[in-house]
Amino acid sequence: MSWTLIKSIQKDTDLRLIMPFGLNLKLGDIISVSRRDGSFTLEGTSASILEVPVGGVRPPQQAGVDLLRQSGKSVSLQFRAKGKASTLFPELPNANAGFDIKFDSADSWLLAVVNRQISALDDLDRFRRAILSSYAWGVWKADWVLVTSVATVDRITLIAASTGSTNVAVSVNGKFDPATPVELKLTAGVSVVATNHEIIQSIVSEPSSAFCSGLRVQASWWKDPTVGTLKTIRKEATAKDRDQIVADALAAPGTKFWEDADSFS
Repeated sequence: MSWTLIKSIQKDTDLRLIMPFGLNLKLGDIISVSRRDGSFTLEGTSASILEVPVGGVRPPQQAGVDLLRQSGKSVSLQFRAKGKASTLFPELPNANAGFDIKFDSADSWLLAVVNRQISALDDLDRFRRAILSSYAWGVWKADWVLVTSVATVDRITLIAASTGSTNVAVSVNGKFDPATPVELKLTAGVSVVATNHEIIQSIVSEPSSAFCSGLRVQASWWKDPTVGTLKTIRKEATAKDRDQIVADALAAPGTKFWEDADSFS
């Protein structure tokens, strides 16, 4: 999946899609982020690396949310009832209901989510000292990220086009009332049955972690000579210098200490 797709979905849903699909991230996990394609690598947990348990967690503040989102007007979605032929692939069997989807442009997408619920870590500042200490011992890496919120879903269907003029036919095998909202139909036993170009898809019909957000220590703390750099913790700094650097880092406002997981210097 391209960065364009990742950022587009994030802008519309407020949370970052977990990549690769199926990576079951949890609150307090430690990850690294690929600059090439935005995928995550699980490095450990706050308990295993920082010796800090997850502890306080803010549970979902509201009932689960069902979502249907698409990348603007470049996507068209047409439902076809059971027994009705596909307008895009007329030769397909029509025993099941389904959808015909057209993606006019590259990096366009369609997302349906059922019962999205967001949980988040509480009191993020309690992780600061542990990160600084782990870095001093050569355990923590400067580009690692702490997963601070996770969104679970009951079901999710994501279909995205790598190229323009992509047609996709989807079969829906689950049971639903004709008046059921589209997002519920589009996650009811869905399978892709035809496409004219390569697509990206994630179709999951059981509860899973689908989105997350995460924070890393701002790059300036590691390398900006005007900030009391944390790199000196492991170099020639005196004990007094190291104490002052840590004190500065602990006292810094959150907006001056943390940055988003996808921020790269």
